[in-house]
Amino acid sequence: MHRSGTAILALTRGGTVLAGRLASRMAASGVVSGAVEVHVPERFRAALEPNDAVRVESIDKPVSARMSRLFVDRAELVFIASAGIVVRLIAPLLVDKTRDPAVLVIDEAGRFVIPILSGHLGGANASAQRIAALLGAKAVLTTSSDVQGTIAVDLLGRELGWRVEADREALTHAAAAVVNGERVVVIEEACGREWWPSDRPLPDNLDPVGSWDRAGEASAYLWVTREGIDPALKARLGPRLVVYRPDGSES
Repeated sequence: MHRSGTAILALTRGGTVLAGRLASRMAASGVVSGAVEVHVPERFRAALEPNDAVRVESIDKPVSARMSRLFVDRAELVFIASAGIVVRLIAPLLVDKTRDPAVLVIDEAGRFVIPILSGHLGGANASAQRIAALLGAKAVLTTSSDVQGTIAVDLLGRELGWRVEADREALTHAAAAVVNGERVVVIEEACGREWWPSDRPLPDNLDPVGSWDRAGEASAYLWVTREGIDPALKARLGPRLVVYRPDGSES
């Protein structure tokens, strides 16, 4: 399933004005993947300033009638509305965290940007921070790894071109170990420390080592390697093991 673009939806006059301002800034920033479009009630459309870079669509039916299409087609949905309204709109459409789009909520005053769906895999957390910067607002992140300033296991190395090899059980187990402060070993067999920001101290429970023979006992192992892993060892570690393959490496 391929999604693209950002749809900004507003239901009130004040929300419409903010939607137009945000859409213009997003389009001008150059950091948005795909088109930016605004969906507002027809009676408030005149409150938008003309902008050739932003597509505007009128909501002439209940917004729920439009949601099924947008939920499938757009990579990101940004609502300027109450969180309760948004939850009720998207609830019947939820499928799976690996397939749902990013969904964010902004209050009408433009003070807070809250990712409420697909924070990591869908990119809502990162988008919340970008949008907050554009509006001079505060991104409200509730995901444990973001709050604690640690790694997101399912995203580790994505910007470096790494491919993750693990089932959902292993990813869930490793993520829990990270946020619960348990010892997590990062085996840097095929990488350096580029996976961690150089301007931040490494969390105490993350223990980088250069090879498996230095790993010791841990709650989870994040192994960056281009080599095959012994099947017996892989079976013994079970859900404690998450493997990352740098670009071009083989399983």
